[in-house]
Amino acid sequence: MIADPAHKVLVIDDELGPRESIRFLLKGTYEVLCAESVDEGVALMREEHPDLVIMDIRMPRKSGIDGLREIREHDKLVSVVMLTGYGALETAQEALRLGATDYLSKPFDTNEMLAAVKRYVERTCIERRRVGMLEDLQQVNSRLVNDLASKEEQATMAQSTAEIAHDMRNPLMIVSGYVELLTNQLEEAKDDLGGRLGSTSDYLEVIGQNVRRCCELSHMWQKYGKATLTEFGPTALSDVIEDIVMGAAPLAASEDVDINYDMQPGDAVINGNRPQLLRAIHNVIANAIQAVSPPDGHVQVSCEKAEYTVNIVVDDNGSGIKAEVLEHIFEPYYTTKEDGKGTGLGMAITKRIIEEHHGQLLFDTRPDEGTKVTIQLPLETAAAVPSAA
Repeated sequence: MIADPAHKVLVIDDELGPRESIRFLLKGTYEVLCAESVDEGVALMREEHPDLVIMDIRMPRKSGIDGLREIREHDKLVSVVMLTGYGALETAQEALRLGATDYLSKPFDTNEMLAAVKRYVERTCIERRRVGMLEDLQQVNSRLVNDLASKEEQATMAQSTAEIAHDMRNPLMIVSGYVELLTNQLEEAKDDLGGRLGSTSDYLEVIGQNVRRCCELSHMWQKYGKATLTEFGPTALSDVIEDIVMGAAPLAASEDVDINYDMQPGDAVINGNRPQLLRAIHNVIANAIQAVSPPDGHVQVSCEKAEYTVNIVVDDNGSGIKAEVLEHIFEPYYTTKEDGKGTGLGMAITKRIIEEHHGQLLFDTRPDEGTKVTIQLPLETAAAVPSAA
C-alpha cells in the first residue's frame, strides 16, 4: 500500500518539540493534525476521522490512558500508538490492554516511527474495509429478508426461497473463509504487519468480489418473475471460471483438496448471463471438491474449445457417483449429504441454467476413480439468443 497524502495522522502531545518533530517527519507523505491536549485531540478525531493516532501517555489534566478510553468509545478500528518515556513501560503495557495498537519509546527513532506509521495506517484501512464489507453483507441479508416477506403469499415462493438460500450460502461461505484467513494472518503479523500485507490485500479483494456477487444475486431475485430476470450478452468464460476457482480456494483449502485450472484456449466467448453462469459452474466445482478425500484429493477445471461449442470440464479423483444416485441427481431436494451440508438443489439449478444457455450437462463417473462433469455451451457465433427466463 503506497502512502497517500489523503491519509491522516493525528498527533496528541502537550510538548511542542515532539509534535513538530513528527509533523515535519511525516509532512508531504500524510496529512498531519496536531493537538496539545486530550480534549483537543479527541475533538479533532471526531471531526477528521484520522487513520492513525500517535499520543503521549503522560500529559497534564487528562493522560494518554484517559484519551485512549475516549478514543475507543468513539472509534474501535483506528490504530493508536502510544509514546512512552523512560520508566513508563508498565503504563504502556496497560495501554495495550486497554486497546492501544502499539507503543514507541520517547525520544523515538525516525526510521522506526516511519515504519510504524506506514504499518498502522495500512492496518486501519484494512480493518475499515473489512467492517464495511460485513455491513454490506448485512444490508444484502436484510434486503433478502424483506423481499421474501413481501412474496410470502405466492405459491411458487417455496422453491424460490430454497434456491435463494442455496445461492447465497456459497458466496457467503467464500466470504467467511477469506475473513478467517485474513483474521489469522493479521493475528500472526501483529508484530510485523507491514511485511505481510500483499496477500492480505488479495484476500480483501476476493472478499469484495464475492460481496458484489451477493449483491448481484440479491438484485436478480428481487426481480423474480419479471421478464428481465435473465439478460444475456457476450461473456468470456475464462474470466467467469477464474473468479469461481479463486473464490473456491478457501473451500478447497478447508477440505485439504488441490484444485487447478487450465483455460487454454482462453478466448471462448458465449452469449450468456454472468451471474447465472457463476451459480451453475460454482455448484459443479463445489460438488467436486466435496466429493474427494484428503490428502490426495484433486480437482482439475479445464476448457476445451471446438468449432461451435466450448466444454467446461470439472474432473475429480473421488469415489464416483453410484448409479442409483445418478438417476436422481437432477431432482430438486434429492441429496445424499448430511443434514445441513446440502439442500439437493445444486444440480437442479445448474441443469436449468445450462439449458437456458442452450447447453448440455454431461456426467462420466467411474467407481472408485472419480467423476468428470462436462458443461457444453454453444459459442457466441453459434448460439441462438435465448428467451428471458
